[in-house]
Amino acid sequence: MSKVTSFSRCFLAACCLWAVCVHGATEKRGVIDQAERWTVEQSPYIVSDDILVTQNARLYIAPGVTVYVGKPHSYDKRIRQIDHLDSFTVSIRVEGTLTCAGRRENRITIVGQYTDSAQCDWYGLVLDGALSDETEIGFTDIAGACHGLMVRRGSPLVHHSVFEYNNVGLTFKEGSGAKILNCVVAHNFATGVRIEKANPILLNNLIVFNRNNGVWSDGVSHFTLEYNCIYGNIDGDLVGCDPRLGILSDINKNKDSVDYKHNLVADPVFAGTAAESLAVEHDVSLPERKSQVIDTTLAKVLYESLPDSIPFRRPTAAAALRYVLSTYSPCIDAGKKGRIYKDPDNSRSDMGVHGGPEFFQLD
Repeated sequence: MSKVTSFSRCFLAACCLWAVCVHGATEKRGVIDQAERWTVEQSPYIVSDDILVTQNARLYIAPGVTVYVGKPHSYDKRIRQIDHLDSFTVSIRVEGTLTCAGRRENRITIVGQYTDSAQCDWYGLVLDGALSDETEIGFTDIAGACHGLMVRRGSPLVHHSVFEYNNVGLTFKEGSGAKILNCVVAHNFATGVRIEKANPILLNNLIVFNRNNGVWSDGVSHFTLEYNCIYGNIDGDLVGCDPRLGILSDINKNKDSVDYKHNLVADPVFAGTAAESLAVEHDVSLPERKSQVIDTTLAKVLYESLPDSIPFRRPTAAAALRYVLSTYSPCIDAGKKGRIYKDPDNSRSDMGVHGGPEFFQLD
């Protein structure tokens, strides 16, 4: 049996499972006030009402876990609502510490339970406290939320994660200095990245194909936006940002045009897309670049099997495969220089979830 045929059968089985009631699920709600671990053996988890991880508690979500977030059934007076919208949706709010770190080949998935609704099926994952400095989110796919990830204060590490089909992919507020590395922020309904009085650091990310803006800033926040690909955001790639960002003024080592912070403004050229077909058809002359380790035929199966009109019905565990870079991609070997950012093969980092090391050792 071929690899693709085997994958297709597994994929179809997953779609069937998605359409029926989830059996053997573990229900979670309310306040977590001590260390708690969510394991793959107890997965999937159904979050049926708001969750609050208190300041002295830690929630650990193991690699391979799937979390479905449902509609609210009751109101827990111990959990203060963030805003009016939160009163009608379920949020996962962390005032303490969260370790939500999957692995390159064993990702974590957090999505709305009812995936036939608009891009606001649940409120989002909210990091809301100083202890978020000790928080890590890695190799995690988040979809269907009002705010895929909202960071209010603190400086968590977020890497190799996909934020797609939310209303807003990433929201930073109240002085947050979050570090966002090798993520994909794509196909969000409003804005990919929203920054309000915060100072996040964004390196080696793909911020692409969001319906309104790629990066929206309040015009006063001092944030770092370097070595990213920002492209195809319908109402503007950059709004309220440094006016020099997005203005092509330099050439990188791949001989592609970049702005003064080494950001690309070009189609990332994902495997299995029309952009790749066009590149092949015209035999685009690009510098020689390394081949992707991942079997890109799997990405093509996903694109051919399910149209964009029903994105939520795709098992989000396959999200990363939709963002495999074609060998024609300008994002290959275009990430930030430095030993700590290198790909597993010791080459310069690719942008996006398939680039960079498994573990970041940041200062």
